[in-house]
Amino acid sequence: MTLVGARSDETQAAPRSPRPPGSGKRVIDIAHLSLTFVTADGPVHALSNIDLVIEEGEFVSLIGPSGCGKTTLLRVIADLETPSEGTISVNGESPQEARLKRAYGYVFQAPALYPWRSIAQNI
Repeated sequence: MTLVGARSDETQAAPRSPRPPGSGKRVIDIAHLSLTFVTADGPVHALSNIDLVIEEGEFVSLIGPSGCGKTTLLRVIADLETPSEGTISVNGESPQEARLKRAYGYVFQAPALYPWRSIAQNI
């Protein structure tokens, strides 16, 4: 890339040196996490004793059959569900603290828009 009027030393991009996976900085740290929903038919154990560490730079996929708890786990990380047991931290903070600081984004699986509202009204 060349910028008009720029010196050649100004157009050189600095080399990127992302922290390699497994380098130690924990972004997500989950220990002994369980979540039980109380329903009219009795308790539903959505998550049971989950341990997961995701370090900076790692690429992680949650894979499993429908109903196994993938979305529920993401909702707990995003502070949209409260675990029954265990601990979770996002960048060293509780999910609530991280959410309030807008430390991450969450995209819902299905659109949560009202078709009769304008774009501005849906925000």
